[in-house]
Amino acid sequence: MNILWRIANKLYKLGFAGGGHFFKLIQCVLYANSVSAKCTIGAGTIFYHRGLGCVVHGSVVIGNNCTVFQNVTMGSKWSNGICKGGAPIIGNNVLIGAGAVILGNIRVGNNVIIGANAVILQDIPDDSIAIGVPAKIKKRGL
Repeated sequence: MNILWRIANKLYKLGFAGGGHFFKLIQCVLYANSVSAKCTIGAGTIFYHRGLGCVVHGSVVIGNNCTVFQNVTMGSKWSNGICKGGAPIIGNNVLIGAGAVILGNIRVGNNVIIGANAVILQDIPDDSIAIGVPAKIKKRGL
């Protein structure tokens, strides 16, 4: 992730929520995204195009060496105006295609490819590919 997110995240973790929020707002204005300073993003993870249009909930955990393309949403699931709680946990070495939506208290395994515009509402096992709306899951290499 970019330097502004890292500064906001560090300030938030040190107890300076106001400072973290300030840098998050700067990031939002400059890069047109809303990646919470509270979320966890692993080493080597990159948001292509500076995370243009991405929205990431504060409880999301993204593993190491992931690639996230533009306009991706990761957050809680809502139904009838009620938040169903929980946010996704993304494993290591995951590629998330442009426009993908990952919602709810789910786990995405390691070495997963999520296709562009896929809607993920269920757990995805390691070494899988998820494509479609709602996403269909296939083992990689089969």
